[in-house]
Amino acid sequence: MRALASPPTTHRIAVGSFEITVVSDGDVTLPLDFLLPGRSRDEISALYLANGGNLPANAAALRGEVNVTVVKTPDATIVIDCGGGTDFMPTTGRYATNLEAAGITADSVTHVVFTHAHADHFWGVIDPFDDASRFQKARHVMPAAELEYWRRPNIANEVPDAMRGMALGIVRRLDGLRERIEAVKPGAEIVPGVALVDTAGHTPGHVSVAISSGAEQILVGGDVLTNPFVSFAKPDWTWGPDVEPDRAAAARKRTLDMLATDRIRLLGYHLPWPGIGRVERNHSGYRFVQS
Repeated sequence: MRALASPPTTHRIAVGSFEITVVSDGDVTLPLDFLLPGRSRDEISALYLANGGNLPANAAALRGEVNVTVVKTPDATIVIDCGGGTDFMPTTGRYATNLEAAGITADSVTHVVFTHAHADHFWGVIDPFDDASRFQKARHVMPAAELEYWRRPNIANEVPDAMRGMALGIVRRLDGLRERIEAVKPGAEIVPGVALVDTAGHTPGHVSVAISSGAEQILVGGDVLTNPFVSFAKPDWTWGPDVEPDRAAAARKRTLDMLATDRIRLLGYHLPWPGIGRVERNHSGYRFVQS
């Protein structure tokens, strides 16, 4: 009997003279009623079917990939988001091993960029053996509005009950990295060709990362577009983890319009492995075309 092949854990593409490596941290599964409050399972299933997907009738949760991005420019190696670590879910925490297997050492990383501080993007930066950053030689940057939001004195009491434990974990890790994380604003250029784009709404400081080399571009979206069907076909639907739902919906629509109009590739953190594709207009909405 032939053994099943292991799923891939790294994927490389070129963007101009830059090399981008997508590294898997595993996957996350979250309840439907948390992700899409107020939407019936039948309504969600119909949306999937209308857009080429299949949501089983008894599905109670949605699964998403965790696609960490590494950008190599002539002078820098930049990690964008760090996965969830082993403390978040049993199915996350794999990217450090996969990064090493891809030939990217922690000491070679010059910059760590956080699109936002949710656990599945931030917790994995911590080395569980010494509670310090895995990337001791790297500059760490996070949007200033994001830092300000999570450092509010009573933030754990302001978030929904389902996110309270995560909020406490975020605060604890931010405190541990207080001397390492630098606050930056949207529009900041991390290195030439790598700049932050304001996509706030999912969290108050959420950014995406625009990468440009020569005539080629790609947007590393963070959580601005998270589901391959809902985010594109129904960007106005409320997404449960969004801190500011109306602002998040506006950011989705703005990003979709830009990607479709300018034909810019997208690398989505939770989109089907390896998360790379293009956005096309489709009737009154959009669709994600993997490529």
